Amino acid sequence: MRKRLSAFAFAALALAPAAQGAEIKITDIKAYLFLEGGGKLSDNVIGAPAFVNLPKGGGPKGEMATGVLFDLTFSGDKNSAPKFATATIDVTQAGKPGQQVTTHKALANFAFGADGIEHKALFLENATCMGLKIDVRAGKTQKDAKIEFSCKE
Repeated sequence: MRKRLSAFAFAALALAPAAQGAEIKITDIKAYLFLEGGGKLSDNVIGAPAFVNLPKGGGPKGEMATGVLFDLTFSGDKNSAPKFATATIDVTQAGKPGQQVTTHKALANFAFGADGIEHKALFLENATCMGLKIDVRAGKTQKDAKIEFSCKE
């Protein structure tokens, strides 16, 4: 009986580092406007100057945009699919004082390829009149970004 317990304890200790080795990280956040006129995506707008009246043609080249596509880049062990790896995303839309909407999403089912990279996407429709702040957490890592939007009446 003792031999079985010690064999079980040894196996549990041997597997513990493997479970910890499946840590994922958030490495990048990009955001693209959905340009309705051409049905295309803009260039990355993280760090771009503030946008005004996107739904009325305030986008690049005077195009209308009401949706934002977030491209989230995660890294992990090469050729792995960590069973318990998760990430959380909070996107807060804030306009006038007192107006705030938060979208929360949890991600799972990561499958990293030979490069150890995986992309996940989040699309927000009707999200271009209030500034956006995105906060992504994965494992022990955290990244955030802001996009300034406003609409004038």
